[in-house]
Amino acid sequence: MKKRELIAVLILAIAGFSSSLTDKRKDLSGAVSRIAQLYINRVNLLDSFLQTYPRYFYDSSFAVREQKYEQLSFYFRQCAGFIIYFEPKLYYSRLTGPFQFHENEKKGFYKGLAEAWLFQGPIGNEPDSLLLKYFTKQDSLDQEEFIVDATTKYRTALRDCNYARHLGGMNESMLFDALRIEIFRISTIDIANSDFIIEEAAFPGLNGSMDSWLSFTGELVRELPASQIELKKQWEILYAGTRQYLDVHKDFYSFNRMYFIRNYLIPLSEYLYDMQVAFEVPFLRKNSALKSNARYIYDKDIFNADYFAPDKEAYYSPEKAKLGELLFFDPVLSDNNQRACASCHKPAMAFTDGKTKSTAFAFDTLPRNAPTVINSGFQNRLFWDLRAGSLEDQLDSVVNNVRELHSSFYRVIDRLNASPEYVRLFHNAFPNTKKTGITRAYVKYAIGVYERSLTGLNTRFDQYMQGVAGKLSEEEIKGFNVYMGKAKCGVCHFAPLFNGSLPPFYDVSDNHSIGVPVRDSMTKYIIDPDLGLMKINFNEYARFSFKTPTVRNIALTSPYMHNGLFKTLEQVVDFYDHAAGNKFTKDMRPDMTGLPFFTILPVELKLTDNEKKELVSFLKTLSDTSSSAKVPVQLPGFKPPYTKLNDRVIGGAY
Repeated sequence: MKKRELIAVLILAIAGFSSSLTDKRKDLSGAVSRIAQLYINRVNLLDSFLQTYPRYFYDSSFAVREQKYEQLSFYFRQCAGFIIYFEPKLYYSRLTGPFQFHENEKKGFYKGLAEAWLFQGPIGNEPDSLLLKYFTKQDSLDQEEFIVDATTKYRTALRDCNYARHLGGMNESMLFDALRIEIFRISTIDIANSDFIIEEAAFPGLNGSMDSWLSFTGELVRELPASQIELKKQWEILYAGTRQYLDVHKDFYSFNRMYFIRNYLIPLSEYLYDMQVAFEVPFLRKNSALKSNARYIYDKDIFNADYFAPDKEAYYSPEKAKLGELLFFDPVLSDNNQRACASCHKPAMAFTDGKTKSTAFAFDTLPRNAPTVINSGFQNRLFWDLRAGSLEDQLDSVVNNVRELHSSFYRVIDRLNASPEYVRLFHNAFPNTKKTGITRAYVKYAIGVYERSLTGLNTRFDQYMQGVAGKLSEEEIKGFNVYMGKAKCGVCHFAPLFNGSLPPFYDVSDNHSIGVPVRDSMTKYIIDPDLGLMKINFNEYARFSFKTPTVRNIALTSPYMHNGLFKTLEQVVDFYDHAAGNKFTKDMRPDMTGLPFFTILPVELKLTDNEKKELVSFLKTLSDTSSSAKVPVQLPGFKPPYTKLNDRVIGGAY
């Protein structure tokens, strides 16, 4: 073939290849515009409904008020997805989210509540209101004013979220990312009714979220080329099945959440992924808690531990993790060289110590129970009272605390410099230490990296959610449904981490006051005097409030609660079944010192014995201690004047 003919053939081949790419990489701007308009229509509908909502109180029947409340929940959830995606701080501070109380507005209970209680109440649904059984008659007089004020502020918040501007700047990658984040949120928050809490809002809210998600995604499906006939057929099946399942199954208690997640939410999440690949839309490049190319919320390795690191020096590397492991188990961090991080966080006990309250430096007792370190890296607030903002920050308190390691970084670094092996390990892990030397920051970085590597996300439950059949029994599956439904565990312990880190962004750590007493049995109620979060933020409504811990590995981390009160899971379940500290409200008087303000509804769960058994069975499926294998067999040696430290015990002597 002549050279000129060869060039012509190559040009035609390249042109054909480029044409096929153009066909696949279709312009989706039309779909983006239609979705934006659909969303704006939904916001306008919500705004109009908010204007009329207060008129249904108190000149209508309870049935009418209930119907309107459910409509409000539906309309609000139709709009929630993009607000959460573009303005998460606004959403969680002004619309819903973790419990808030306005400490500067104390005239009447409702005047102090955040507007989020418009949904979490439902405020105004008396005389049937569950809240009326708990709060005083005087409080209820403020409800009508609260409803008017809350709806007005909700309308203002909707305007402040600047959704039109956000939608105008949304490209295809952002749209797919927003839809992915939203179905992850639905799969964790809506499925457990975590934002609304009370049952009346559960299914209207879930239906509202799914209605918008299916409608928006459907606009993208319309853009699929004729060649993608299988994707189109798959969508028709998933779309019809999801709508039908939600139409038929509306009972809060019997709704099979496990079935809905595995047969609809996970397949829909995977479908969105496949469609993005088919359209050749790039996955958004960002540093976030969840990897942007994850297929579904229970996907393997979905979490990005580096997102929770304070800066890039704390990003993972094998060298940093290995160094951190040695330091975690090395009593050189303590003043007497006999205590280490592993003294209270033992691998054989899922990185707890099995004690009601941990042993202090002087052999007395520390004030709180030691939580597990496994998966602790996936949160941005540490300690029971949330006083630390990272694992690195937490280490400051532990090393310098006279009752824990009773040391200082000055003394620790002086010893480390006497170890040629430690110096070499620091240089390998953090090359900058060749110039700066070992510093406090690098010691903390190393331990933080190691702790973030201690993950336990490959339990039987995780494997089942990833499609491995037979990993859960029927009793355990029922227990998951109890957890997410009737028992309301998922309202605070959010899946899939099952802790208080709030999906889908994991930048909020929840806390609650549940009224934990000083003893597990008593004739007169005495609340544990530990003030918890109030000791840090001085807000009286945070009195006795503590971080929501993980329930992963809970079968291995007894005893439970911040004070180690309960020895068995059955005791914990019974405590919540009786509405936690609300069980003792009859013993509370206005003149009691330190009267707690509970952030748990005063309603007994009324779990049956079978449901309790199923719940405990499910909790036991959340065990994964594979991280416990990461234990050093030898610690680095020291030269004079610290050669005596070479006899120290790995993990500490006590």
